[in-house]
Amino acid sequence: MAVAAIAPSRLAALTKTRCAIFKTAYNPTSIRTGANYFRARLRGPSMVSYYPQDMDLCMPTFVKEWPELELVHVAEAQRVWDVDMKRARGKGAPAKAKDKRRSTVLHSCCTHDSSSFFLCLLDQSRRTQRRR
Repeated sequence: MAVAAIAPSRLAALTKTRCAIFKTAYNPTSIRTGANYFRARLRGPSMVSYYPQDMDLCMPTFVKEWPELELVHVAEAQRVWDVDMKRARGKGAPAKAKDKRRSTVLHSCCTHDSSSFFLCLLDQSRRTQRRR
């Protein structure tokens, strides 16, 4: 007894019905859709849990986190010492003015007329250039 061949249209209809029943994608031409990548389990969460959390291992963080250890940040201590030495020699940055009146320095040689004021400012700028 010979088995009759099943018509391709009947096989296509069967495949279409099976896809509708089992909620799978109907792909009669077998085009690559990448559906297997979408079905796969995501790798991100397991990779994140694999690596330990990042720790900020710089010296300023240690000094702030554990003040009871009395750690010294050598680079910062050197910077503060350099600033103090410059100030002692008169090379440091000037102190910030607390209000607007103190931001312009007037000396006893300056009077209210503009010519003596500008001469005094010019003299001050020459002195600062010599110091450097």
